[in-house]
Amino acid sequence: MAKDMETKSIDTKNNSTPYVVAAIVLFFVMLTNILLVSNLFKKSTEISIRTSVVTGNVNNFMGQFNEANAKILLMTAGIGDKAALMEDVDINIENVIEAESDIAQMNDLPKLAVKRYNHAKSAVNAYFNVYNKVKPNWESGEYTEDEIAYDYKSHLQALHVTASQMISAITTIVSNDAGQQRIQGYRTYYVILSAMATIFLLGELAIFLASRFAKKSREALAEREKNLAEVDAKLKNTRQKANDLAVMNILTGMKNRYALDNDVFERLETDRFNIAVFDLDNFRSINDTYGYDFGDEYLASIAENLKEQFSSIAEIYNITGNEFCFLFNRDVSENQAMVHAQKIQAAMSQPYDVMNLTVQLTASGAVYHYLPGDCLNVNSLLVKLDTAMRGVKMNGGNMITSVMNI
Repeated sequence: MAKDMETKSIDTKNNSTPYVVAAIVLFFVMLTNILLVSNLFKKSTEISIRTSVVTGNVNNFMGQFNEANAKILLMTAGIGDKAALMEDVDINIENVIEAESDIAQMNDLPKLAVKRYNHAKSAVNAYFNVYNKVKPNWESGEYTEDEIAYDYKSHLQALHVTASQMISAITTIVSNDAGQQRIQGYRTYYVILSAMATIFLLGELAIFLASRFAKKSREALAEREKNLAEVDAKLKNTRQKANDLAVMNILTGMKNRYALDNDVFERLETDRFNIAVFDLDNFRSINDTYGYDFGDEYLASIAENLKEQFSSIAEIYNITGNEFCFLFNRDVSENQAMVHAQKIQAAMSQPYDVMNLTVQLTASGAVYHYLPGDCLNVNSLLVKLDTAMRGVKMNGGNMITSVMNI
C-alpha cells in the first residue's frame, strides 16, 4: 500500500510537471507578448498624437491664410467694409506668423514634408508681401474693384493656390509617414511573435489571446486612420473650393477670364467656333448714380437671366465687371450664333427691377466666327473682340458687330 501511494505521488508529480512547464512557458509568452503589444500601442499612440498635432498646426496655419484670402476676395468684389476687412487680414497675418512658429518647433517632420512646408511658407510670405505692397493703393480709395481684382488675379491668386497645394501635400506626407511607421511596427511585432510561436509550442493559447488583443489594437488604429482620412478629405475639399474660386467670378457665379483661357486655349489651332462678347453701355453711370452695391445687384440679375436663357446653347463667362463672353456650342452655326447674339443683346437691354427701382441700359457686342490659327492665344482673341466692340460703342453703342477674319 505504501509503495502504491509512493508510486501515485511520483506519477502525480510527473503528470503535473508538463503543466508547470506549460504554465511557466505561458507566463513568459504572455509577459513577452504583453510587453510587445504595449510597446506597439505606445508607439502607435505617439504616432497618432504627433500626426494630430501636425495636422492641427497645419490646419490652423492654412485656416488663417484662407481666412485672409477670403477677406481679400471680398475686397476684390467690393463686398463689406474695406477698412474692417483690412484690419481682419492684419490679424490673420499675425496668426499665420504664430502658426509658423508652432510648426517650426516640430523637429521630427519627414524631410519631404519640411520641404513642402518651406515652399508653402515662401508662397504665403510672398503673398502677404505683395498684399502689403498693394494695400496702400487699396486703402486710398483711388482703385476700383476691377483694379483691386486685377491686382489679386495678377499677383496673389497663383500664390494662394500654390500654398494650398503645398499644405495639402504636407498632410498627405505626414499621414503616409505615420502609416509606414505603423506598418514597420506591425512587421516587427509579427516577426517576433512568429519566432516565439516556433520556439514555444506550448504557447499557442497565449498566441491566440495575444492575437485577439492585437486585433482590438488594429481596430483602434483603423478607427484613428479613418478619422485621419476624414480630415484629409476635408482638406481636399477645401483645396477644391479654393481652385473653384480661382476660376469663378464671385459676384455672378459664372466662370471667369482664367476659366475661359483653360477652355479655349487648346482649341485655337485646330477648331472653328463661334464666340461673342457683350457689355452694358455707360454702365459706370449706374455705379455713379446708385452706388456699387446697386451696380452689383444689377449685374447679378442680368447674369441670372443670361444663365437661365442661354446656358443650353453656350458656355457663359463673366470675364470683367460688366463684360460677358459666350462660347457657343459646337453645333451652333454662324447664322445661328448671330441670331442668338441678338437675343442676348435684347436680354441684357431689357428693364430690370433692382432694389425696388427699374433700371435699363443698352448693350453692345461683337461676334467672332473663329477659324483655326486666327489667334496665338486667348488674350489676342479677346483683344479682337473688345476692339470690335469698342468701335460699336464709339458709334453710339446698342449694336452688334462681327470680327473680321484675317
